[in-house]
Amino acid sequence: MRNILLISNGHAEDLAAAEIGKRLKLAAPGVNLIALPLVGLGKAYDRAGINSLGEKKILPSGGFAKEGFLYLIKDLAAGLLANFSEQIRLLRRLRNKVDLIVGVGDAYLVALAGLFIGRPLLFVDGPKSVRIAGYWPFELWLLKRFCKKIIVQDQPTADFLAAKGLPAQYLGSWVMDYVTVTGDNFGLEKDQTVIGILPGTRGEAYDNLVLSLEVLLELSRHKKLTGLIASTLELNKIREKLASTDWELLETAEAGSIKAKLIHPSGLEARLVEGKFGDVCQNSTLIIGLAGIANEQAVAFGKPTVCFVGTGAQTTLRRWQEIQNITGKSMEIISGTAAEKAQAILAIMNNPVAMAEMAAIGKASKPQWGATERIVRLVLETI
Repeated sequence: MRNILLISNGHAEDLAAAEIGKRLKLAAPGVNLIALPLVGLGKAYDRAGINSLGEKKILPSGGFAKEGFLYLIKDLAAGLLANFSEQIRLLRRLRNKVDLIVGVGDAYLVALAGLFIGRPLLFVDGPKSVRIAGYWPFELWLLKRFCKKIIVQDQPTADFLAAKGLPAQYLGSWVMDYVTVTGDNFGLEKDQTVIGILPGTRGEAYDNLVLSLEVLLELSRHKKLTGLIASTLELNKIREKLASTDWELLETAEAGSIKAKLIHPSGLEARLVEGKFGDVCQNSTLIIGLAGIANEQAVAFGKPTVCFVGTGAQTTLRRWQEIQNITGKSMEIISGTAAEKAQAILAIMNNPVAMAEMAAIGKASKPQWGATERIVRLVLETI
């Protein structure tokens, strides 16, 4: 029996690796899969029925310590070094028990896998693109030294790496493959104006949800609308954050994906949904996105998306500018007070030409869906 180790470092990376794992199990039932999520709780592996190793811990930066020295300090205080040591111990223990590593993430993952386990690595380079930034010489050395195959998110990046003598390929987009659409409309009326909210998945998402609700409230003063929140957050923690606001969280008794309704005294309502991110996108007129890959996925659904500087390492201006290099003008970076942000959103929504252009650019930003199946075939050819 062949043993494959799935390694990932990030929420979206966990989802992509777990989807690869699910399809590997279907294509080759005899393959034994184990997973090591380097960042976060690894819930995607649990849902996919894949055994995951390691201490499950969310660090303050959520894996974005590079966005500032303060985030690194917070991670160190929260046990970064102990977590790092545990991951090295696990990798060394697996050295002679794994036939192939499938890694989804960045150069940090490549360094860990290459230095401490030393087995063939098929690397899915999640965040990197020459459209965002080039590769540091050390990153190129890591890729050349440790990667048997490299899968990248666009053709220009594949061409760049191939010119450097690296085994890089572009197989299409995989980030849409794990997003399902069930057709659930969450009880919304057909012609209702719906503002989707993507607060993110890391610790700062609770604060960013509050910031998004402030903008939603300002929007509602000018336009009748409903909020629709795609959430993986804990209801109790949301309730704690809302305690200092006028919003009230009411858990829903009925079964279904709507876990709670956030009610404002003005009558404004935002429905909080779990497990149906794709349906949230499909039902939204426009999206306020304070997430990472989820913003890229939202625009790929053809949904005009806005973002702004929030709380935490993932919502810095630099981060938004990097993502906008991928999304183009399908995602607008807005700024100012909540009222000023609302006015910027209204200017977009009241301009049908702008809405249509943003939708078209977004759909074109993620061509050739279905890369996961092609990655699975490559894994089976490589092992």
